[in-house]
Amino acid sequence: MVRQRACTDPKHHVDDADGFVSAVEQACRERGLRLTAIRARVLGLIAKAGKPVKAYELLEWVRAEKGVGADAPPTVYRALDFLMANGFVHKLESVNAYVACHHPSSAQHSVPFLICDRCHNAVELEDRDVVAQLDARAKALGFHPQAQTLEVHGLCARCAK
Repeated sequence: MVRQRACTDPKHHVDDADGFVSAVEQACRERGLRLTAIRARVLGLIAKAGKPVKAYELLEWVRAEKGVGADAPPTVYRALDFLMANGFVHKLESVNAYVACHHPSSAQHSVPFLICDRCHNAVELEDRDVVAQLDARAKALGFHPQAQTLEVHGLCARCAK
């Protein structure tokens, strides 16, 4: 089982990539989802990276593996789509990269991120109040939100020293 860390911990959310993939496998069984081998592999690569990973990096890593054919790009992108749609990874829109969600048993959800512009680490802040406030403010203006992306850029504590 993956040890869940405090959301504000400056290290990546996944301590044990294999354990994280196992937790996602369990969540898929519980939800009736199919975690194919390529989906599990892409998820594992993201979890092992320890920081946000760009799609082209994932493509390179998958292509480097023995037995992966020319259809790797669409296969990897389909895997990413599945993983995002089911809340197992988040896409950091401003840097076009992916990170593993530190609580794989929950459904797809919105969370704010703190992104360090120097070391490129990302911290997931699971703050339901922030998400709820943004949602409420949008609705108060007659807007019907469908997704939220809140990314705060700056320097992490280590890089700011």
